[in-house]
Amino acid sequence: MRPGPLRSLTFVVLVALSAVVGRWTVIEGTEVYLVWPAAGVAALWMLLEQGRRGRWVDALALGAVIAAVDLATGSPPLVAVSLAVLNVGQALLVARLYLRWSHSPAGPLLLDMRDLAVLLLVTGLATTATAVVGTGMLFLETGSWSLLDVVVWQARNGAAVLIVVSLGLRLRQVLLVRRGEVREVAALAFLRPTGWRWAELGLAVVASVLGNVAVFVWMPSYPVAFPLFALTAWVALRFDTGFTTLRTAVVSLVAVAFTLHDNGPFAAVDDVLVQAVIVQAYIALGAGLGLALALNRDVRLVLEDRLRAAADYSAERHRQVEVLARATRRVLTSDDPRTAVCEAVREATGADGVYLIEPDADGVLVSTAVVGVDLPPLAFDPDPASSMTARLFSQGAAVFASDVAAEPGTHAAVVDRLGIASAAWQPAVLADDRVVALIGVLWRTPVPELCATTLGVLSVLGGEAARAIERGNLLEQLARAADRDQLTGLANRRRWDELSLVEVSRAQRSGLPLTLLLLDLDHFKVFNDTFGHATGDVLLRDFGAAASECLRDGDLIARWGGEEFAVALPACSAEAARPVAERILAAVPHGQTATVGIAQWVPGESAAETLGRADAALYCGKRGGRARAVVADQPAVVPA
Repeated sequence: MRPGPLRSLTFVVLVALSAVVGRWTVIEGTEVYLVWPAAGVAALWMLLEQGRRGRWVDALALGAVIAAVDLATGSPPLVAVSLAVLNVGQALLVARLYLRWSHSPAGPLLLDMRDLAVLLLVTGLATTATAVVGTGMLFLETGSWSLLDVVVWQARNGAAVLIVVSLGLRLRQVLLVRRGEVREVAALAFLRPTGWRWAELGLAVVASVLGNVAVFVWMPSYPVAFPLFALTAWVALRFDTGFTTLRTAVVSLVAVAFTLHDNGPFAAVDDVLVQAVIVQAYIALGAGLGLALALNRDVRLVLEDRLRAAADYSAERHRQVEVLARATRRVLTSDDPRTAVCEAVREATGADGVYLIEPDADGVLVSTAVVGVDLPPLAFDPDPASSMTARLFSQGAAVFASDVAAEPGTHAAVVDRLGIASAAWQPAVLADDRVVALIGVLWRTPVPELCATTLGVLSVLGGEAARAIERGNLLEQLARAADRDQLTGLANRRRWDELSLVEVSRAQRSGLPLTLLLLDLDHFKVFNDTFGHATGDVLLRDFGAAASECLRDGDLIARWGGEEFAVALPACSAEAARPVAERILAAVPHGQTATVGIAQWVPGESAAETLGRADAALYCGKRGGRARAVVADQPAVVPA
């Protein structure tokens, strides 16, 4: 059975039972009954059904049940139908007014004194209107009417509505809090007793039992029932609001039961109507006092929870700010800003692992930094249609997955091997909305959601990561520019001086030969003057590329200056260097030629001295007609 029909059936049964119970409380020899719990159950039914489809069917069912009980207990048909209509109207009026005036965004709830005041007001209005109309109808039938009749009718219905509705709304609140459906309001969960509080609750129950026994059994002729409100205050201030309301209902039933059996302080009142009014006043005052104290206690506890949450939030924000400050310093000063960003994100979020994804030279998305987890090198197709990572990278939007295994496009094997439960992806975006990287955050323990603070920290760190990566790339470009010739992309004179010293030191240690070449493009000035400087730059660039193709990995070529190029050939003798030089000469582009001087380093000689001998051989080749390779003679005397 669906929840709606099942709820309606439940209320049908409850209304029927409460109507029967109400009929049992008729004072012997009169038509006055002390309680009418059906009024409370009906009001709660209509209150919970407001705004739902089928509520009018429920209203008809409510009237039919009450009419059926009245007919079964001997009421005339006209009276039974009239009373059913009054009960339905009263319930609808309570529900309509409470929903209009309480302004609870989560539907009908009883949260604070404002809601209690609204409940008292609408209960008073609805039950008073019903009492006036109901006693007026009975006057037409019996010919008798008194103001006390109105008060009794209003009091018994009002007490029932107050107790049953407050108990029902409290139960609804507990259920909604447990299901997490009242986040938009500050609602208190069920206050379960713990530790010594169970003993205190047991003591309160014992005290309530003994107090009622004393009032209604041991001292029935003394009007001392109202001091029992002290026990009501005790329970209201120390235990859940539901306990308070339930205790009030039980105490009310005790008072009614003893009064019906002509026992207790209320039975001593001779006037039946006055007796009923006093009993109802006792019930209503107890319920109102208990609810007022309990709801004020609830409000205080909610405020305390808010203050604690605010303090925790403030402490977490303070920690996050410290993390951001440390992260910013580390990122700015670190030689490896990518790893520094990952470490900062891990510290800020409490994640088990963090990785960074960037596009390589070919546009493939690859992992460039990993901390905290043993993640293998990752590479993703840059097509958003075939890769979740590429899709996130192209969208530039942060994504969180509380259950990463259910996220489409994730690597199931990697997720299972690492035991990842939750994950987040934060793009690193520059000010021009350009995504330069994607930060992946991994948790092995499930994370239901990310709070606003964590999301804000991730956003800030994403921006820091973008700037750090961009700054690192610029520094790398500057470093390359400092060591590279801007035109040809080859090592420049400064880089040659550094690396040639390294090669000489290596040859000194290993004893392997080292040969240096100095190349010069023939008639370059004439070529430049004839075709222009732009074409001359093309010749220099193309010659650098062609000469590089003739070399091995580990060989060094640099632009020495102007149209001259220097080459270092480690582990290569002068004789073995000649074929290399001839290959370079054959590769000179644009129909031009070059001349090469070759000199083999000898121990004790500096790189500059060896290159000087290569330069002398080069000019020997120039004088000999150009377009040739000339090997320098070994020095007659080896330098000391």
